Amino acid sequence: VVEARVAMNHGWTEHKSPDGRTYYYHKERGVSAWEKPPEMMNAAQLSAAAISTSAWKEYTAASGKKYYFNSATRTTQWSMPPELKAAADAAAALAAATAAKAA
Repeated sequence: VVEARVAMNHGWTEHKSPDGRTYYYHKERGVSAWEKPPEMMNAAQLSAAAISTSAWKEYTAASGKKYYFNSATRTTQWSMPPELKAAADAAAALAAATAAKAA
């Protein structure tokens, strides 16, 4: 272990492998992971993770209008699905709060 950051309440610690890659370790559980655990993510990262793991994906029609396709149910719709809307709203709220603090 080249470097470690102290765990918060969640028990995970961040480390750097000898080749420089970041990994995460949970001592109590005895597990490690290359992907950042949800317990260590901020709101923007959780939103991005929710969007990237969702079965819903956003596409643009030839007319320029956005539509949404669910690869699990093979459903297509014009309106943004609630799970994508919630993730987008959370990311927007975090961006607004960050901008307000910077002002």
